[in-house]
Amino acid sequence: MENELYAEAYTEAAPMAYAVYNFESTALELARAQWPNYADQHYLKNCKWSPDGTCLLTVIRGGGMNVFEMPSDLYAAESILQSRVINPLTPAVSVPETGLIYDYMWYPGMNSSNPATCCWLSSGHEGPIHLWDAFTGDLRCSYRGYNAADELEAAMSLTFSADGQNVFCGYKKNVRIFATGRPGRECVEYPISHQVSCLVASQAQPGVVAIGTVKNTIELVSQSDGSFRHLCKLQAHKGAITSMCFSADGFRLYSGARKDKDVVCWDLRVPGRPMFVLNRECNTNQKISIDLSMDNKWLVSGGTDGKVQVWNVSEPHYPTVHMQMSLHNDSCNGVSLHPFKPILATASGQHHAIDPLHHSRTMPVYENSLCMWWVGPQQEDPDLLTTIIKAASNSSSV
Repeated sequence: MENELYAEAYTEAAPMAYAVYNFESTALELARAQWPNYADQHYLKNCKWSPDGTCLLTVIRGGGMNVFEMPSDLYAAESILQSRVINPLTPAVSVPETGLIYDYMWYPGMNSSNPATCCWLSSGHEGPIHLWDAFTGDLRCSYRGYNAADELEAAMSLTFSADGQNVFCGYKKNVRIFATGRPGRECVEYPISHQVSCLVASQAQPGVVAIGTVKNTIELVSQSDGSFRHLCKLQAHKGAITSMCFSADGFRLYSGARKDKDVVCWDLRVPGRPMFVLNRECNTNQKISIDLSMDNKWLVSGGTDGKVQVWNVSEPHYPTVHMQMSLHNDSCNGVSLHPFKPILATASGQHHAIDPLHHSRTMPVYENSLCMWWVGPQQEDPDLLTTIIKAASNSSSV
């Protein structure tokens, strides 16, 4: 693996038009995958569309990492019939990683026409950071962080740099940077006062990284040529930072935290205080993700109540909830907007306490599912419409 290869693939990725979302009508379910729900606690942990929009990656507790391909009829679809059959989703690639996965991330220059770029990172309990092949599920290489006692340390969070040249990994007391094309233990370190719980890199401003910690703070740093420069520190959340995303222009940062109903928007041109604060349901320690559309217009968030909330953050006035969709019966912990199609992916499930004295009784059914939803133009089924018109005309003639 060479840095030049990744740089070339990143720059050659063809730009595509933004998706046109229609959050005025009900989301139409396109596809679903379901996992057993009680004995094995197979709840999902977020979901992420690949940068080229061809497939969806998710992690299932006790069920490894799985890649699902987008149904083929959706590539050319501009609108969807409301009577469309729901596709059952089966993994195209599975990695049976049974340990606890802390974080995972697609390579930003991923393009299915170039197999070398089709990969993702993951970090798990008591293990190194792994780079996985998205075509075969094979392990390509590992990046290893060691503590002061020269013991292997697991990264709690990770992200790629905007150009894919570097891997940023968050540990208990520092952020380590590995060169993507140079696996092993060689890295550059940036000290942090508290454990890093979330990392995100700005696509518009290469080298700028937001570091979220378990102590409610977000630190913005600029990294170039192996050196770090502190930019500012942001603080408004009540819990550990669990989800962040930059706007495409790099001027805004959105953040969410554990056991904290606030989704905070920061204007990085005036970073002293939040620009505005939105509200969602988040009453557990579970990571509840947020996502922003590529045109900077729509911000979506899951919730522990199973609802997905949508805000139009491009409005000049204070954003209010544009739409609230009850898509799941259990916690909706993952949301991901397709980069080029009006498709929303959601992941549901959470840990439920099991009473060992009542295993023989009928247990409640929990929803642990991965779903794709159409949030674009819809069409009524012409056959159904004809039937309704005929029925109406017959009843009127009688």
